[in-house]
Amino acid sequence: MIWIGFAAGLLLAALMVVRSQVGGDQLNLLARGWLLATRGQMIWFGNPLSTGGKAPGGITSLLVGLPLLLWRDHRAATAAVTLCHLAAFLVLDRTLARIVTPRERLVFVILYWLSPWQLYFGTFLWNPNYLFLGGAVHLATAWRLRRAPAFAASLLHVATLVLAMQIHPSFLLLAAASALLWWRGYLRPHAAGAVVGAALGALPLLPWAWQVMTHPVLLAEVHKGFPGRGVVFSLPRGILYWLRYSSLSLAGRSGLFDFTEAFSAAADRRLSPFFRALTEGVGPATVALPLIANLWLWRRWRRRARHLGERAEAQAAAPQARLAHLLRLPRLPATASDRAWLQGYVVLTFLAAAAVYAVSPTTMMYWQGLCLFHAAVLPLTLYAGLLLGTRHAARVLAGAAAYVVLELLLALGIAFGTPDFRCRGLETVVFPLVGDSPMFHELHIQDTCPWPLGDPHGWWPDVLPRPGEAPPRRSP
Repeated sequence: MIWIGFAAGLLLAALMVVRSQVGGDQLNLLARGWLLATRGQMIWFGNPLSTGGKAPGGITSLLVGLPLLLWRDHRAATAAVTLCHLAAFLVLDRTLARIVTPRERLVFVILYWLSPWQLYFGTFLWNPNYLFLGGAVHLATAWRLRRAPAFAASLLHVATLVLAMQIHPSFLLLAAASALLWWRGYLRPHAAGAVVGAALGALPLLPWAWQVMTHPVLLAEVHKGFPGRGVVFSLPRGILYWLRYSSLSLAGRSGLFDFTEAFSAAADRRLSPFFRALTEGVGPATVALPLIANLWLWRRWRRRARHLGERAEAQAAAPQARLAHLLRLPRLPATASDRAWLQGYVVLTFLAAAAVYAVSPTTMMYWQGLCLFHAAVLPLTLYAGLLLGTRHAARVLAGAAAYVVLELLLALGIAFGTPDFRCRGLETVVFPLVGDSPMFHELHIQDTCPWPLGDPHGWWPDVLPRPGEAPPRRSP
């Protein structure tokens, strides 16, 4: 059953990659990859950030440009994102297979791999979408380092954090989780491995640092907030999205349905209300399931905290021991089971994310927690696995079957009806551009969904040569 679910998700992902469209963020990403693949020009900074400035390093150019060397089509870069999600699932499944039961693995396939959230973000080109793989590597390497330091695992763990920093600022969630896991004994890094990993991950930052010295605008200030803004706005939203990630409550453009282009206006009059009812009625109701599961896991964690040497640590003189006692965060004892480690990983990752949200100067958005998607679905995975071993198993199985049907329906609705997978209709992704570029034709962007061109007041990708400008020279 696990591999049947895996195959179903893979087929859906392939369909969505074929139908994926190109918007403004995608044009910015494709421009970097296209310049590398066709002109030999390496752009040493990433996409513009909503908080100001641009992402550091040239990882973006490599992630987008290398697939374009193999297939000169905008969907090549999208397929690379899907491959990252595929690799993330395989890494997670291999790691969890050593900790959880087979029935919990199956629940994880349902909640992670078949999730409309995962399928949506795994099938279009966007910076945060790469970080599903970063989150998977974070868990796998932390698991490897739970007992003792290891050079290779430490190198990979730290390199992943440094590289993730160059993809999207939400890497801070993973970094904060690593720090908290290390503090409480869930992560025992190898010092030399961590240093080498940081150095290797920082290599793409060296040319970027040189450019920053000559173009300080790349370090534009983050938009100013106010003291306590994160507690007021980001923390409640962050907690809500943590719960929604393992539900059918979608966010953003994944709930904007219009099936006119795919089928017909008559079909849209029937399908759109149905899918809106799913996303606006059934979807929010399913948030109750992860809420119950997270409360269960939290109570289980609190009970264990009273039996893991809490009193001895509270009597220690070190300030960090007193702080740990105050926060009820005991260290992981050497005798802890693998399941106890996993539960603690989830709880500490959530607490680290909550701390980051609380101090954030900007309002948290739904895509900023995607790197923790794997951790967010684990409470419901473990809780459902527990129920499958009780007298409620028959009802849980029936509910799981219904849940899978709803997931597949939503994924098909997203694939055929939402703006990132159609060209025309409600809130489409295209808008007027200043002019034309060879990139639009070489990557078949104008073939799949033509953009309006020639508007002097239109928009233009930030690194793409403007119409009439000489193309950049190929790098030696």
